[in-house]
Amino acid sequence: MLHKEYHMKNITVTLPTPKAADYSIYVGAGALQKIGELYDLGSYSKLFVIADEGVQPLLEKLLAVLPGDTVSLILPAGEQAKHIQTVEKIWTALHAAGCDRKSLVINLGGGVVGDLGGFAASTYMRGLDFLNVPTTLLSQVDASVGGKTGFNFDGVKNLIGTFSHPVSVVIDPSVLKALPERQFLSGFAEIIKHGLIWDKEHLEEATRKLPQQFSQDELTAIIVRSCQIKVEILTSDVTERGPRKLVNFGHTIGHAIEVLSLDTNRPLTHGEAIAIGMVVEADISRRLSLLTPSEVNQIKETFSKIGLLVPLPSLPISDVIEKTRSDKKNEGGKVNYTLLKAIGQALYDQQVDESVVRAALEAEMGAS
Repeated sequence: MLHKEYHMKNITVTLPTPKAADYSIYVGAGALQKIGELYDLGSYSKLFVIADEGVQPLLEKLLAVLPGDTVSLILPAGEQAKHIQTVEKIWTALHAAGCDRKSLVINLGGGVVGDLGGFAASTYMRGLDFLNVPTTLLSQVDASVGGKTGFNFDGVKNLIGTFSHPVSVVIDPSVLKALPERQFLSGFAEIIKHGLIWDKEHLEEATRKLPQQFSQDELTAIIVRSCQIKVEILTSDVTERGPRKLVNFGHTIGHAIEVLSLDTNRPLTHGEAIAIGMVVEADISRRLSLLTPSEVNQIKETFSKIGLLVPLPSLPISDVIEKTRSDKKNEGGKVNYTLLKAIGQALYDQQVDESVVRAALEAEMGAS
């Protein structure tokens, strides 16, 4: 079903699942408007596009190259929309549009749209094909690749979800020009994470300039390598039973801080919260004699330099610790951390005494 590549980077994903899942990730400027030439859309009975209200100009460009009977649904933007009521809205719209099992859902937007649209598609009529067109740097290097879908529930981030893979991912780096700087920087948190857990050279490349100083070609190469790293990790562990847990570095603390911040007057972006989470979890690694103090300082200075260590809203440390206990990666009532044993190498399923976690949080957030 795959068509011309137009000199784009093409990353092939082959997953060892009961239902074979092979698909391509296309990365290249102009990919958005060449989507019908990259992937065979004509084999579907109906196309249904899900977008958020922040990408309407891109939605118009996409609809211009799709069949005239394509149906679109615009969702509210932001993490606050990531709940079951939004999923129900998508299901209702799919039904109203007459979508059947041969329909294709196209998710156009950031990680929230991809997660919600992917979940709705994977559960509607027991599963529709879906294709991701990520429009934020964060979703291009992380959320759109890997097959995680879902929504927040009962105050826990991504508590409900499925592992369901797209039929393709189409990444157009040129759309990032319109991205607000704060959202653009948020994506670099995940890029840096990939370097910290897997590829020191990638970290060095991605931090040799400020994010805003990279040319489009340089940024495209960084996006490609981050996608490759994620594919290298997940192909040996599709459903996160082992090595795929490496990508959770910074996320146990980071998700807790992110969710708690949403109820304050200073909500954090995902990247800002995860950057803080990585600094705290790097300090936990140091306290367990895995990292040296200089390595922790290097990590903290990296995030500080690019503007990801922002002032935190007032969050009681006890609340952060309590929220980590609800993390979906935990087993048997034990909180599992991914920690660093060196820059470029990580360990998963690390259980840490709560006193160590509290000390690391106090060092970053102050005692509270």
